[in-house]
Amino acid sequence: MDGGLSVGYDQRSQSYYAFCRVQGVRQEQFDLIGTGDPEGEIFHRAIGLTRTGDFNHWNAPKLVLFPDGQDAPDISFYGADVLPYPGHDDLYAMLVEVYHHISDHIDSQIAFSRDGLLWQRPQRQPIIPVGEPGAPDEAMVYSWGGGIVELPNGDWGSIFAGYRSLHNVHDDEHTCSLHWATWRPHRLCGIEAKGEGRFTIPTVVRANDVLRLNYRCRPGGWIKAEIIRQIPSRVHPDVDAVPGFSFAESDTLTGDAIDRVVTWQGRSDLAAAGETIAVRLQLFDAKVFAYQA
Repeated sequence: MDGGLSVGYDQRSQSYYAFCRVQGVRQEQFDLIGTGDPEGEIFHRAIGLTRTGDFNHWNAPKLVLFPDGQDAPDISFYGADVLPYPGHDDLYAMLVEVYHHISDHIDSQIAFSRDGLLWQRPQRQPIIPVGEPGAPDEAMVYSWGGGIVELPNGDWGSIFAGYRSLHNVHDDEHTCSLHWATWRPHRLCGIEAKGEGRFTIPTVVRANDVLRLNYRCRPGGWIKAEIIRQIPSRVHPDVDAVPGFSFAESDTLTGDAIDRVVTWQGRSDLAAAGETIAVRLQLFDAKVFAYQA
């Protein structure tokens, strides 16, 4: 362990946790956090997790997130700001500080997990990018560790530290200033079509009688939806829609909406579609961030 700490207490498991930066190092460097075998042969810095019921005794962290074959070969993970996803007690978000070795700059990506062990990065691009040339955060951005909070205007915000100097440049400009990264609610990531595209939300058990979308369309962009019934193990691309809930009958969604009810020829009630459904979405110049059904 060599830094990048995100420490907290989990009420459900009644244990303390610490996400930290790990790299293949000598065993004696783990003396301060307890016993156990550290991860070895990690040449790029990555994210580890250690848990304990006794705050005074910690085991060596084990690897939970690391750069892989889908990443550029010159990146390391320099830290993790882990936080409960707003409004949920079974979902976690992680702001991952990504160090780019060649350019020597740091930005932040987003990862998600249900249990804190298995993490996924749905969009391998900065959610908090560095600023424009001349900006106070033009070289590096570090998540500050304060999590995500709801701001007075309803937006979500997270504090980060911005730097004018690159990671390995230590001069008079190597000081930080604090800034807010802000998003509309539930817009940390999404699925986007530049032009026309389609995707399917896999089978879910309905918890509501309507389908709601959080989306944004560019000028001229639109979204349509159709409902299909549950299909074992997979959704065949050519299966017919539930009668009355096809793309042809879908009322077109445009503009920008956080919580819009989808309708088909003015009807929104999904009771006739069944208790288990899948949702196909057709997009043109639009992005879908979240859904509820």
